[in-house]
Amino acid sequence: MRTFKGYRWRYLFLERRPPEGFVKQYGLLLAQLLVNRGLEKPPSEEKLLLPASSLPHLEEATAKILKAVEEGKNIFLFGDYDVDGLTSTTLMYKVLKKIGAKRVFPIVPERSEGYGILPPVVEKLKKFSPEGGLIVVLDNGTKEVETVKLALRLGFDVVIFDHHTPGEVLPPTPLVNPKISPTSEGYLKDLSTVGLVYLFAKYLEKLGYIEGADSFLDLVALGTIADVSPLSPLNAKLVRRGLKALSMGETSSVGLRHLLGRLNLSQIGEHDVAFKLAPRLNAFGRMEKARRGLKFLITEDERLAMKLLEEMEELNTRRKSLTERAAREVLEYYEKNPSKALVYVSPKLRKGIVGIIAGRVTSALGIPSVIMATDGQMAVGSSRSPQGLNIVKVLERLSPLMERWGGHAQAAGLSVRCDRLEEFKSAFQSEVENYEIETPTLDIDYYLQPSNLRKREKLIEDLKRLEPYGAGNPPPTFVFEDILTDFRETRYGYALHFERNGKIYLNTDGNGEYIPPTYRGRRLRVVYSVRQTKGLKLQVEDFIVL
Repeated sequence: MRTFKGYRWRYLFLERRPPEGFVKQYGLLLAQLLVNRGLEKPPSEEKLLLPASSLPHLEEATAKILKAVEEGKNIFLFGDYDVDGLTSTTLMYKVLKKIGAKRVFPIVPERSEGYGILPPVVEKLKKFSPEGGLIVVLDNGTKEVETVKLALRLGFDVVIFDHHTPGEVLPPTPLVNPKISPTSEGYLKDLSTVGLVYLFAKYLEKLGYIEGADSFLDLVALGTIADVSPLSPLNAKLVRRGLKALSMGETSSVGLRHLLGRLNLSQIGEHDVAFKLAPRLNAFGRMEKARRGLKFLITEDERLAMKLLEEMEELNTRRKSLTERAAREVLEYYEKNPSKALVYVSPKLRKGIVGIIAGRVTSALGIPSVIMATDGQMAVGSSRSPQGLNIVKVLERLSPLMERWGGHAQAAGLSVRCDRLEEFKSAFQSEVENYEIETPTLDIDYYLQPSNLRKREKLIEDLKRLEPYGAGNPPPTFVFEDILTDFRETRYGYALHFERNGKIYLNTDGNGEYIPPTYRGRRLRVVYSVRQTKGLKLQVEDFIVL
């Protein structure tokens, strides 16, 4: 029998039994959750040593930065337009100011200018600073070998802090990226760029150049969660401490302080960052105002911070409106042109929202999608695929047709020359035909009634020991059975009312899923997740009528 959302359920508690020692130490619930995640202890209990040698080239990069500061050279920070890029650039700027740097120039590109430090950027910096200086590249640069060579020829020193996967050839400069070293610990390879810059700050603190590196953990939590970095032990530890700081109103950014006040947030969790803070900051970059976003995080001027906050709210509202309209247009196009995969290209689209639209289309239709904006010469966009299909494998086969591309199993970015678009569309459709999309799996941790969670504080305390939840550390999922007494539609889905377990929300993600009235009074088997222990945010993930 098909479940409401079409998942294949996998009962982890029937496959994996926790050892008796685990049960005695942690209790049955927490022991089961740890075993399901392959953990030997809660992330909060992990003790991690971080010597400078853990990060490749950190010592050489630090030496170059300190030398530039001491000699009073121009230091250019070149980041990226997303939240990890903005936070890592902000953190580096604040650290350099702490160690006495006088001439620091933070820069991020707009999306229309392309991703990464490209030759035109270096040429502009040369005109601004004929004497050269130091370029610190943040959240990009690992693959920009030729640009780095150009910068060196033009008299600049270059250091790079980045977390992206390296190519076969590395740039000839200190590259602080754990992924280039086969001996780097796995938890270091999971760091976002803002996490790497934080470890640089801790290294400077160890050397005696600064104090209070932990005051920047708010930025680390924000960038890590927004970049969907795996919450393996180190990231989980940094994010947990950063969320605590944000909850106490302790932020290194005047702009962030005003944003928290506007949203009236306290006891901030991962969900709040992912769905309230990060989308607002991302709105700057998505709407071609990334430099305003950087200024929002860096400024110490109260009036400017408030002005930029108002601008942020307006941009985010416009971004949501544009996204809703564009997503509807794409889905209407699909209804007229159904296929096993969708490639949609339009000059009307903003580059900043193509990823969101691709995600919505794939979620709604269950098929791979490529959504691209074009200027008539180049089409730039994002691709998404449903669980069970690795989009990178598909794009690898089509790499000769693309100018640039890269990404992960379910999400990738790409650019295609307009004169090759039709060829790419045809090839993408044909290539997807070679793959069978598997039924997505829903892992279930344990059997637990929501009413028990609401009554027993000990269970909540156990779940808190696994927080924060996110990539690599999914929210716990539980199954129960109960009578569905009533339900009503909401803006995002349904509110379900159960006989013994009260109200729980079901997000349908705009997929057009419909609960028929005849389900009232029926007995359901329900899978729900605990998205956040603060306020006990529960969400129905799927159900089946018994």
